[in-house]
Amino acid sequence: MPKTRKPPGENVRITAAAWYAQVVGLPDGPIPPHFTGRQEAMLQAMEAGGPEAVRPIVESWGLVWKVGPRGGITVDVPPREDDAEDGGAAAN
Repeated sequence: MPKTRKPPGENVRITAAAWYAQVVGLPDGPIPPHFTGRQEAMLQAMEAGGPEAVRPIVESWGLVWKVGPRGGITVDVPPREDDAEDGGAAAN
């Protein structure tokens, strides 16, 4: 059976940086107390209302919701302030 893709806007990808920074904590450390329940909250929101129900949750945690040119959704950490000031160029 050929692999089928979900229509644009139905699949949410969370970057590793966002996952560890705001959902589960660092792999080698304990889960910070204020992260307790975040995985379950995301799962429940996705099951109950899909991506649009997940969006306000992840944005309330300080993460960024990005929609790509083909409708794919990515959740990521916000850009660092010094990256935004220099247009994303690496500091030398």
